[in-house]
Amino acid sequence: MQPTTAALAESIGVSRRTVLRELPAVEQWMQAAGAHFVRNPGKGLLLDEAPERRDALRTQLNSGDRKELSRAERRQQLLTRLLSEQEPCKTAVLARALGVSESTLSADLDELETKLHPYRVEMFRRPGVGVWLQGDASSYRRVVSALLRSSMPEKELAEVLCGRMPENEIFSTLLDTKTAEKVWAVLQQFEQEEQLHLPDAGFLALAIHCTLTIQQLRQGGDKGSAPRGLRPAGNHAARLVAALNRAFGLTLPPEEAQYLELYLAAYLGAEDPWGSAQEMELRNLEAALIREMEKALHTDLSGYTSLRDDLYCHLRPMLLRVEQNIRTENPQLDTIRTAYPGLWKATRAACDAVQQQFVLPAISDAEAAYLAMHFGAVLEQNAMFRLRVVVACPLGMGSSRFLASRLGNEFPSLQVEGCCSVRELNTADLRRRKIDFIISTVPLELDYPAVCISPSLLEPDRAVLKDAITRYSQNRAEPEPAVQPVQDTACAGSKLQYYARLTRSMTGLLEHLTIQPVKAPGSRAALIHAAAQLFCPQEADARLVEQQLRRRETLGDTYIKPLYALLLHCRTSAVKDCCLGYLQAQPPVYEPGRIVLGALVLLAPDDGNGVPVEVMQNVSGQLIETPRLMEALLTSVCIRM
Repeated sequence: MQPTTAALAESIGVSRRTVLRELPAVEQWMQAAGAHFVRNPGKGLLLDEAPERRDALRTQLNSGDRKELSRAERRQQLLTRLLSEQEPCKTAVLARALGVSESTLSADLDELETKLHPYRVEMFRRPGVGVWLQGDASSYRRVVSALLRSSMPEKELAEVLCGRMPENEIFSTLLDTKTAEKVWAVLQQFEQEEQLHLPDAGFLALAIHCTLTIQQLRQGGDKGSAPRGLRPAGNHAARLVAALNRAFGLTLPPEEAQYLELYLAAYLGAEDPWGSAQEMELRNLEAALIREMEKALHTDLSGYTSLRDDLYCHLRPMLLRVEQNIRTENPQLDTIRTAYPGLWKATRAACDAVQQQFVLPAISDAEAAYLAMHFGAVLEQNAMFRLRVVVACPLGMGSSRFLASRLGNEFPSLQVEGCCSVRELNTADLRRRKIDFIISTVPLELDYPAVCISPSLLEPDRAVLKDAITRYSQNRAEPEPAVQPVQDTACAGSKLQYYARLTRSMTGLLEHLTIQPVKAPGSRAALIHAAAQLFCPQEADARLVEQQLRRRETLGDTYIKPLYALLLHCRTSAVKDCCLGYLQAQPPVYEPGRIVLGALVLLAPDDGNGVPVEVMQNVSGQLIETPRLMEALLTSVCIRM
């Protein structure tokens, strides 16, 4: 008698679908062993071998080498199986498939349940029924995406990024290979046509997301709900949606188009070229992180412009991930924790501080470790240019060594080259050793750069040292004056035009600077109406500016949380110069979950010249980086320049 797949599934306590999925691997093993295995659709399965041969195959199967899985690999396989099954899985079957006891399986399930909780996927365990997962389609996509990315080694990852699907059991179980290959091709063509380049992590996450979405649509599954705060899709996202629809002959739902718009904006930047509320919030968050790290590490990071830019680019997709609960793995997390404990402690504390300050969702350890890598790169670069110092103390080597150890821990930019008594200091020797300055616990009468601090290293001493580090670093890194090439007349004329326009824009900005109250505004619309009239006495001009400000509102929220203000801005033909103003809402406008104390108004002339926009970008940046400016706008009396 030939058993059917349904009968076989019932006999071993699994679903028919599981049997069908495992059969190709069974056939492959039988073929390699030289056995004759027959599948007859509608009739059943047959191992066409004599009893002696069957016993030999059974012995070979039971004695075959079985790869010992690590705990992480075992849990990845367990989660893969739970995600791929539509019905409850019996614990005995799972334990047997993984080669572990049921108690070990129970511990694995406990760990997985904890990891699944942030994704809003629930695990259910019922005696006699089995184990199964439950969650909406978007939650499943996030779990599967995180599992796939964490299960691929670097070599395999490089091949996947090039569109070559791996022979990875987890990958092939959760993703349809043909669908994935087509999605990869669509995305690669999209990058070429749009002249864009997503980073590797962004491309991989987007490709997996699109593949899973298309699989779910084909299966008729729940599409899930759109993430909150999405704006209408357009431009890059709309064209990507159209390309996917053509390639697969389907129609992605509107919420999926909106999500792709949000995703691409996170990785490629917002389309608003200057002064958006989102940009200002990111700059504020970036500045706050740097301030917290400077306090924790007792070092000055202000000289590293690349750090600011790198953090800004990293924070946009990071905020997307934490706000949309897209979990990510960081393979360097354990290394950073153990090899760089000071850096890790400072970064984790900085993340907790800005999370509370900006009312952000929880920043995971994996995300914090990525931030630590940005700061670590700068500190490593800083270490290449450490200031060489000697610690001198008249009270003996004990005091100087104690101070030197504290300096090494608290000031990474200092490299202590030795300790000595004051009497042992020799300027010729110090110059030969290229010592940048002396740190002494008593005033020195010596013709050599030195700072005097207390051996106890109190807060005023730290301030003195920080100032000295900044001063001597600048002196040391000061480049030799370069010979300026002779400029041709056309180039010189172009620069003159640029500086003339720059001067005009800055002068106009100061001339039009306005601060005034709006009595009982009552709503955001009233503030926008008042903003339109601030620099436009003519009714037609004011009406045009109001239309442009309202259109800008449709592109994304203009509320800036740290400033408790709206950022109302646009380019318009209604003004001839750059205009900056602040409207004080009296009393404040209250919206659900927020208070609006006023509105910043930034208008630039729409005359095809990029200089006014550059000026307004710098103004919006200074409002974030110099909090005193915003405090002055909040508290100043009415002025009109």
